[in-house]
Amino acid sequence: MYRACGSFSETHIDDMRLLRTRWQWLALISFGAVLLLFPSLFSSAWVRFATVTGITIIAVLGLQILVGITGQISVGQSAFMGVGGYCAAVAATTLNLPFPLPIFVGAFSAALVGLLFGLPAARIKGFYLALTTLAAQFIFTFVVVRLPNDWFGGAAGISVPAPVIFGQSIDTTVGFYFLTLPFTIAAVFCALFLLRSRVGRALMAVRDNDLAAEVTGINLTYYKVLAFGIASFFAGTAGALLAYENHLVHFEQFTLFESIWFLGMLIVGGMGSILGAVLGTIALRLLQEFLTIMGPNLVEILPGARYDIAFPMINVVLGSTIILFLIYQPNGLAHIYRKLERFFRIWPFPY
Repeated sequence: MYRACGSFSETHIDDMRLLRTRWQWLALISFGAVLLLFPSLFSSAWVRFATVTGITIIAVLGLQILVGITGQISVGQSAFMGVGGYCAAVAATTLNLPFPLPIFVGAFSAALVGLLFGLPAARIKGFYLALTTLAAQFIFTFVVVRLPNDWFGGAAGISVPAPVIFGQSIDTTVGFYFLTLPFTIAAVFCALFLLRSRVGRALMAVRDNDLAAEVTGINLTYYKVLAFGIASFFAGTAGALLAYENHLVHFEQFTLFESIWFLGMLIVGGMGSILGAVLGTIALRLLQEFLTIMGPNLVEILPGARYDIAFPMINVVLGSTIILFLIYQPNGLAHIYRKLERFFRIWPFPY
């Protein structure tokens, strides 16, 4: 995966390349082939699982930019997803905008709301900032339910029609998978290039030491608010895609628990790493799916077990997993991956 010893980058462009060797290109092409063949290799249930996981990755990537890279805490990412989902649904039903315009309407609407809630970040931090973003979660639910039903559907939500691309209606599980896949790949590469850009370096400087960053000329207010806007843009995109995937947008899809699980995915994957956001999302989603499948079997195997106890235990196991990572592997799965990468880089030599 790495170049031979003594081979160095001679230009800045060469040093900034994501793929430097033929083995890295081969790995990327192989991974792309697996993604394209995934619907042919697995059942429709796992294809839908992959679709929802891809949508979740987009939302967690936005949270990674805000929390892991900029150092601004947020427990309202799910609310910004809801804003994107509802605005996309209104654009698709009331305004009759063709796909993919409702996706961008939802993304930019969520970004505007995120900028509004990001303004307090210029003056507060830590626990108080978390309370501000927590307020966004409750305000979102209150506003959606209390506004006239003609606006956002009230307690019933909004039914979202199937997207139409080149005259073809996308209403199958495989169709939604291939609809979501380009957005997920684009979100990953956008996050990678943002991290390596001037804006990304400024966000990391704010995270490491905001006072030192301000002394060097970085506008703290601008970049803190910008981080909220970028994170909300990712969340809005994910919310709009989820609305299309479920054919319905409802406020109960965007709860506080979802926002907390997003933070858990960052902890499991690794803070400050784009790869960590992806690995953490996949790991917790797989664990959640495994526990959901095994729940009925455990009730039948364990004496005295009941369904009303088995399924709440899923949250207990997921929470315990996050705690174990905090104690024994605080750097997450991304750190484990890097250790394995360094091991194979020098193998079979011990140095």
